Amino acid sequence: MLVAVLSAGAILLVVVLAGCSAGLGKSPAQAKQSIVAFVEGSTDVVGDGWEVRDGPRLGKCGLGLGQGGVQYVYAMVRSASADPRADVVAVERHWKELGVTTERYQTGGEDPILGVRGRGGPVSSSDFRADPRGYTIDGSSQCFAGDFDKSSLDS
Repeated sequence: MLVAVLSAGAILLVVVLAGCSAGLGKSPAQAKQSIVAFVEGSTDVVGDGWEVRDGPRLGKCGLGLGQGGVQYVYAMVRSASADPRADVVAVERHWKELGVTTERYQTGGEDPILGVRGRGGPVSSSDFRADPRGYTIDGSSQCFAGDFDKSSLDS
């Protein structure tokens, strides 16, 4: 009986460690390139006219078990199109093809903001916000081992 409990504990530990090691082994340059490619590839699905709003810049993240890490964050903006619902569907389809788990959302009110957020695949998190006043696509790279303060100085 004790062996079964230890085995279950060992399996749980392996699952927990495997779940938070997605970015381990990635270099800062790879993480930066990955999030830029992801966000810019997502903007291509919706059309032209995008501009960088933020990044790519370093951010803090956690690797689990109290270990800090570093990730890159990147965001782009543009004016809204005439069919935000179709744009949300297109971005969601693209993300699913990349292995991202998605969830659509919508605000209340007369002129709701539509969107889709995602996790997994090549990113830690992502969001496409189809606001009638303007679109935003942002993402955070997978977390990788590193010290934020040292990485900031090295950049």
